[in-house]
Amino acid sequence: MARNTISRSLHDVGLAAWFGGTTANAVALNPAAAQAGDSSSTGAVANAGWDRWTPVNATAIGLHVLGSIGQLGGNAGRVHARTASPLWHY
Repeated sequence: MARNTISRSLHDVGLAAWFGGTTANAVALNPAAAQAGDSSSTGAVANAGWDRWTPVNATAIGLHVLGSIGQLGGNAGRVHARTASPLWHY
């Protein structure tokens, strides 16, 4: 079995950044922005934070997709064998 270290790393790091950063923003940034005072300030602060995160998030999604494609390519034989013979028979 090939190790596919680069594609595994892209997949894992991309997923971690995508999920972790988005979760952090939703859990921490939005409530912190709510302490800004009035609703217009809250929106401005939250939007500024999310706007700064968007390019990083897009990069993380791209890395995850590239890693996923690499994993599928590296495991093409196993994927094909799995789809050619189902796990259960009727």
